[in-house]
Amino acid sequence: MEQHQIDKIKADLREELQETIEEEVQEEIAENQAVLSKFKGVFIAILAIIMALGQYSEAVSLIGDGIATLQSEFTHDIEYETLSKIHVGNTIDYVESLLGSAQVSKSINTEVNANYFYDDKYLLTLFSKDARVTAFTILPLESDFHPEVIQTSQHKWLLGTANFASFPANPQTYVINHAKTASYYLESLDKGRTGLFVQSYLGKVSYTVESESSQIAEFYQKEVHGTDEEILALQDQLRQTEEPNFYGEGELGLELIEKSILTGAEFNSYFGQL
Repeated sequence: MEQHQIDKIKADLREELQETIEEEVQEEIAENQAVLSKFKGVFIAILAIIMALGQYSEAVSLIGDGIATLQSEFTHDIEYETLSKIHVGNTIDYVESLLGSAQVSKSINTEVNANYFYDDKYLLTLFSKDARVTAFTILPLESDFHPEVIQTSQHKWLLGTANFASFPANPQTYVINHAKTASYYLESLDKGRTGLFVQSYLGKVSYTVESESSQIAEFYQKEVHGTDEEILALQDQLRQTEEPNFYGEGELGLELIEKSILTGAEFNSYFGQL
């Protein structure tokens, strides 16, 4: 085959590849129009330069990275999707493929470890035994971070947008503490037959004085010194009025979940902020 024929074949292949990748770029833009609309001018200018240099695959990659960055900056969609993939029974290897390695690990007892995955928007705690997730909990760190934690036939239940009493499960046990190091109310709920051996955990957790609940403080005092009637009345009041900011699922008893709650000093030491 003569050289000019070889050059023509190469040119034809290059042109066909360029058209294919340009189509992929346009598809990426079309599928993510809502995210890119405010930044279209900037993206187009950058892409034009890259594509003019013939780096079409880099253009596609840039769009993907840019969309992910913008979605994380202006929405919580990526974080919500990631958290929705985490379930009791997952392997630790699978979870780390989604989140990377845990920043902190803490022994809960001789068999169970709590692994803490810190994100600016939330703190995820995974309880592991034999490289398997036996429980997990989520604590949002931004006021508008409301992951969907359960969906019923009537509606979706978003963490931090409704009171304890509205959660579609019955409370079985609870623990409460109000101290300088941490203030919290946690309860374990029966999911019924649909939950098999998995419980739900719901709670209100505060690490700073500003975020403390006066109801938890009062409830704790009655838990120590009050009558059964006073305790029951305050618990009912709390469940009717407080919005939980802590959710989890697992096979572990509530006493082990409680052991994973960090003090304010621990939180600041491990992650550098509250």
